[in-house]
Amino acid sequence: MTAQMDTEPRTHKEYVVGWVCALPKEQTAATAMLDRRHVGLPKPRNDPNTYTLGSVGNHNVVIACLPKGQIGNNSATNVAAWMVSTFPSIKFGLMVGIGGGIPPKVRLGDVVVSTPLGQFPGVVQWDFGKAKEGGSFERTGSLNNPPTSLLTALTALETEHDLVGSKIPEYLEELRERWPRLVPKYLPSDLQDILFKADYGHASRRALDLDDTCNVDDVDEDEEESCRFCDKTQVVRRKPRDMSVHFGLIASGNQVIKDAAFRNKLNEDLGGHLLCIEMEAAGLMNNFPCIIIRGICDYADSHKNKDWQEYAAAVAAAFAKEFLAFLQPTDIEGERPVKEILGQVLNAVSQSGANIKKISSHLEQKEELEILNWITPINYGPQQSDFLGRRQRGTGQWLLESTQFEIWKAIKNQTMFCPGIPGAGKTIISSIVVDHLDQEFQADPAIGIAYVYCNFKRQDDQKINDLLEGLLKQLAGRCQPLPNSVKELYKYHKARGTRPSAEEISNVLLIVAATFSKLFIIVDALDECQASDRLHFVSELFNLQTRHSANIFATSRFISEIMDQFKDVLSLEIRATDEDVGMYLESHMGQLRPCVLENRQLQEEIKTTISDAVDGMFLLAQIYLGFLDDKLTANDIRTSLKSFRKQDRGSSEDEKTEILSHAYDQVMERIDQQRPGLRQLAVKVLSWIIYAKRPLSIQELQYALAIKEGKFQFDEGDLPHIEDMVSVCLGLITIDDESTIIRLVHHTTQEYFARTRQDWFSTAHTEIAKSCVTCLSFDVFEAGCCPTDGSLLARLRTTVLYGYAAKNWGYHARYSLSLDDALILDLLQNTFKT
Repeated sequence: MTAQMDTEPRTHKEYVVGWVCALPKEQTAATAMLDRRHVGLPKPRNDPNTYTLGSVGNHNVVIACLPKGQIGNNSATNVAAWMVSTFPSIKFGLMVGIGGGIPPKVRLGDVVVSTPLGQFPGVVQWDFGKAKEGGSFERTGSLNNPPTSLLTALTALETEHDLVGSKIPEYLEELRERWPRLVPKYLPSDLQDILFKADYGHASRRALDLDDTCNVDDVDEDEEESCRFCDKTQVVRRKPRDMSVHFGLIASGNQVIKDAAFRNKLNEDLGGHLLCIEMEAAGLMNNFPCIIIRGICDYADSHKNKDWQEYAAAVAAAFAKEFLAFLQPTDIEGERPVKEILGQVLNAVSQSGANIKKISSHLEQKEELEILNWITPINYGPQQSDFLGRRQRGTGQWLLESTQFEIWKAIKNQTMFCPGIPGAGKTIISSIVVDHLDQEFQADPAIGIAYVYCNFKRQDDQKINDLLEGLLKQLAGRCQPLPNSVKELYKYHKARGTRPSAEEISNVLLIVAATFSKLFIIVDALDECQASDRLHFVSELFNLQTRHSANIFATSRFISEIMDQFKDVLSLEIRATDEDVGMYLESHMGQLRPCVLENRQLQEEIKTTISDAVDGMFLLAQIYLGFLDDKLTANDIRTSLKSFRKQDRGSSEDEKTEILSHAYDQVMERIDQQRPGLRQLAVKVLSWIIYAKRPLSIQELQYALAIKEGKFQFDEGDLPHIEDMVSVCLGLITIDDESTIIRLVHHTTQEYFARTRQDWFSTAHTEIAKSCVTCLSFDVFEAGCCPTDGSLLARLRTTVLYGYAAKNWGYHARYSLSLDDALILDLLQNTFKT
């Protein structure tokens, strides 16, 4: 037996109740509760809603559901607005569906109905408010109370429950008889109400033991989200009881909550009166007089899953039916149609809406960009572009096609750790992973992706605050609009001229992370981060994973401390495969002499010999290829190939580091053998890059090299050419195209010079200090302060190094061996220049 269908159409004006659902399963439950179904009615062409029409008791009801895949307050507002426009006689609404319950009072399968409590209306928008002194957060979302006529009817219905009980069980039995196809999903007999302790996070599927029989397709993500692997000793023991209906406070926001600690803090902030958390009600309460009805399907903690959702939707719909059956048409006769209430406002908005929207959008974008840059000026995007641009097409595919990576990408709450020897190409692999995820999920705003590139030269930018801020900036930037939690953090500290603590950043990061259905975090070169900050950062990453099932991908060298932190996770060593090295060498053969380009056999010898010699070190392949670029005959090439040290497969990291060090020795010997002018330029370039207090842009280094001792005017004729600066260093330096930073080619290059720089550049600090003091002594500064913006810009164009020199000349002078005191005294005694 199903609901009877009335074939005689009614008019739009005969429908007085608007029933809004967020999910298809909620709409199914709502439709199943109708006493009678009505044939459809035409709607305006621009109305995007789809309506189900019917009746419950003496009320004609319109049911509409949010578009598939869209949830939250804004979507609910749009659905309700079109519904009221198309059905002009609607007097009130019901928002019916599922939500998260607040233990211990509320249990799974219970129903929560929004009713005012004290200073609060029935629904509070939890993510709208203002930060207060001391770090607290005052919620200022002011939502309208439901109509008095509905509240009066609810009070009478609550009394009826006390006297004779609810009719929900009766309506569920009717559903069982009338819609038998729904019974297995909506009325299952094997549901278990399990509440875990608030401080116990969800335990996902343990890291797989990967063998030949393991296949990513065998992994069931629904099983992964269940609590099969959770520790049952952490379950809160409670006495069984029947389903209950609760009347009181519901918190609504635009973010999914899967955090018991956050749930409990929210309840505490609301005086301990909170019963339910959901995502759509706040979008209706101000403009659509309604009651919110929620069936409880989870506890808003990390153990959140879908087991109870259909049953919760059914009990919520059953209560809605009970309420409508209890409510008499005379109870709402005095209520004005919603469209009439909103008419004047809608007219005013329609007249100026287009202009306001355009101006508002521009201001919001500007404000959001300001907030994101306030979080941190650090932007990893240019590094991602640079690293990806260095990828040889087709390389790294072996990792993307590995079983470990497929499992990591497919299943939530997974960690993949990829250690590798120095120079194996770990950073390029990380950029490939970031690009792969971006390409696959760029059209899905529900997927969060953030990444960090640690760098040995940027320790000042890698404190724990910097690292967390980098993740927060990226994830918040993917949200439209910017989350209120981020805006409030900005407003609070901006007003006081302060910066947020690591704890504050972490808390907001957890809130923002909750907005994504899936979250990927990629961290490259953990070994290049200072140990104390690294330990704290990894702890924060795992906390994010515990709270929101984030997927973490990390690379590092084989450092025992780091290896210990990533035990029992998916793991795959990064090493340049022979195929990848071969592709790189093939694409770069063009830089060699004609004796190679015209001899295919010799090209194969080069690829085979270098691939065997480097044993997984991409960097070494680049160096060895560079050794061949000045060889003019095939025999010269073969002689050099014989000199390459062939490694034993599986040699230790220390042994491979020693091989790299020997290769760097050979490069420096080649630099030393260049003609005097080229050698001098290489020494100056390397001295600045190695000894500079911070990374330099290519323009800064150009201008530094153009400064001549005893010459106190800038002369463009002294600027060296960028290509010459790079080529004379024979592969030891590189330019990041996006950031324009000129740097050593690899972390191991920095390590090599940390050990040997005094041998190669014994007077570097002295020469750099002289250049800095000379820059600060330029005649142009005799004129004093610039009177106009134009004159300031003109001066800055000829004193590009001024910022670095003014801040760091003392540092270099302190370590100088033989700096001319007269030069420094002249600068310090000149009041215009100091």
